[in-house]
Amino acid sequence: MQTIYPEKLEPYLQQNGVPPVLLVFGDDLLLRNDALASIRKGLASDDLERVHWLQSKDFDWQQLSAGEQSMSLFGNMRLIELELPENKPGRDGSAALTEYAKNQAESEILVVIGDRLKKETQNSRWFKALAERGPLVRTQSPDKSQLPAFIHQRAQRYQLTLAAGVPEKLSDWFEGNLLALDQELSKWQLLSNDGVITEDFLKTSIDDVSRFSVFALQESIQQQDFEGALHRLERLLDEENDFHRLIWILQREVQLLTALQKAKQTQTDTNALFRQFMIWPNQQPGYHQRANQLSQQTLLSAQQLIERIEAALKLDSGESPLILTTHLLSLLCCNNADAINDGLSVFNHGIEPNEKFIQL
Repeated sequence: MQTIYPEKLEPYLQQNGVPPVLLVFGDDLLLRNDALASIRKGLASDDLERVHWLQSKDFDWQQLSAGEQSMSLFGNMRLIELELPENKPGRDGSAALTEYAKNQAESEILVVIGDRLKKETQNSRWFKALAERGPLVRTQSPDKSQLPAFIHQRAQRYQLTLAAGVPEKLSDWFEGNLLALDQELSKWQLLSNDGVITEDFLKTSIDDVSRFSVFALQESIQQQDFEGALHRLERLLDEENDFHRLIWILQREVQLLTALQKAKQTQTDTNALFRQFMIWPNQQPGYHQRANQLSQQTLLSAQQLIERIEAALKLDSGESPLILTTHLLSLLCCNNADAINDGLSVFNHGIEPNEKFIQL
């Protein structure tokens, strides 16, 4: 079975033409859209009919065989895009697809679209039958280690040049959501005067469009910018982001800093830790510096705060997750719990301090 990746698909189609069947499988929506656009471009014609079917519980698989009969009457080319949300056509679908592979009309192109491909699907009878008639196009999200190179190439599509450190930053922000990345690149092509995207441009652009992600909050913590962290926390909550994901990011910070302190005490190499937590080389000196600055008691208090936040979210303990999270930010940014008093005035949510608010 031939496997093609999205960036190689268009040259493949130009050289070989569009095969009778293409299997487009992977979890990344942007790469899937790219692949479908390349296929449609390769079939651009006035007499092309395109239909898109989404498999559902009551999907009529007889449409495949009915299509063969109707097309023989008119002679037009037809592109069938069949989307399988769970990669499982079921017994009837499996039989219909296997039969279709044997009797496919010359005037039809079938594109089967699915999510991340597993061995179970790849070894199925219907998949093997279709794979004999065309290649597999893998639209899988790149690994994080490959993301900076991918982002560089994507930026070139928009005549943009990314300054040092920007691809890694964008990798953190947009990992798992490359469609949003592409939308931002398209926007920056219009906003940038010289086509060069620097970290300063990113900060200004992100502030302007109110795109305060959990990773932007993480950056403020890394820069020990308490006021900026509070501002971004407020915007995150205004945008109704997932509080649990936010706490996961903060917990990850505390775990890494604690592990770095232990590694220093035991004189253990930290490279494995940074690989485990997927920290870019340009970020590592900052983590070392913060691990040296923060006391063991501060990190222990931070972990206790995280546990109380989780209890407030999951067990309705009566404490305010917002107040606890603000206190946590003060520890991580300033190593000084007193800084929280001024920072609380940033919020306009009208929340009164909780009596159980931690006293360090």
